[in-house]
Amino acid sequence: MFEQLKVGSWACADDRCPIRSVIHAEDQAVTLAFGEHGDFELFVSAAALQTLLQVGGHALEELRMRTASSLSGANHEGEGDDQ
Repeated sequence: MFEQLKVGSWACADDRCPIRSVIHAEDQAVTLAFGEHGDFELFVSAAALQTLLQVGGHALEELRMRTASSLSGANHEGEGDDQ
């Protein structure tokens, strides 16, 4: 039915971008619709969605650790310079 992923452009979603899902039980898949009017849609199988969630979860953990680390480093910059 579909070939492997082939995309010629990119999309960016931030915390203001609405995201909704449409379940396709008959295909064991879901469409993730990004934007106000479905500006970008991603149709994924259940297995691909599972992988996306696992990879995304690991990426989120890494991002949080790096953000906390960089904030921690910024809080310590300049300490001891007054002596």
